[in-house]
Amino acid sequence: MKKFLIDTFNISEVDANLFSECFETINLSKGENFVSYNKISNKVGFVEKGLLKCTLIGAEKSVVDDFVFENQFVANYYSFLKQEKSNKEITCLKDSVLRVITRKKLDRLSKYPFIEKIARQVSEQLFISTSKKLENLRLLSAEERYLQLVKANKRVVNEIPQYEIASFLNVSPETVSRIRKKITISS
Repeated sequence: MKKFLIDTFNISEVDANLFSECFETINLSKGENFVSYNKISNKVGFVEKGLLKCTLIGAEKSVVDDFVFENQFVANYYSFLKQEKSNKEITCLKDSVLRVITRKKLDRLSKYPFIEKIARQVSEQLFISTSKKLENLRLLSAEERYLQLVKANKRVVNEIPQYEIASFLNVSPETVSRIRKKITISS
């Protein structure tokens, strides 16, 4: 985690040590929630090992919003910032090891300038990611969105069930199957 913090946020080793020491290690089993629906999210996790999915839960349906792999932060950032009940759940797709910091500990660290730098960069990345996801949903075909997902992380094909990928892409599982067959034939 320290190396990730130094490389990603360009902070000193001293700051990376200070920050990472405030995290606790937790082990979650496949199917276990990191963030539960309708509860206020008061923690941010860093995935050391494993795979999680974020599911938006609505009155009529639920959809996969994102997948989170190793060396990525995970949280319901909206619930965390606004201190409102979570409209999503974040669930382990396989056994996972996370480093977790609570809102209370993060607030205590806010006096350090490097925390503001990290928070700003994380917020910017979330904004860019969300904007790109909306743009892709509106402008790209299902096949193009699938290829982008696989390009971003090749493990998607082997580690995530087809119906979860379909939910993320906002298509049917049959569409994902047709896309996969078409890609296999043209390869």
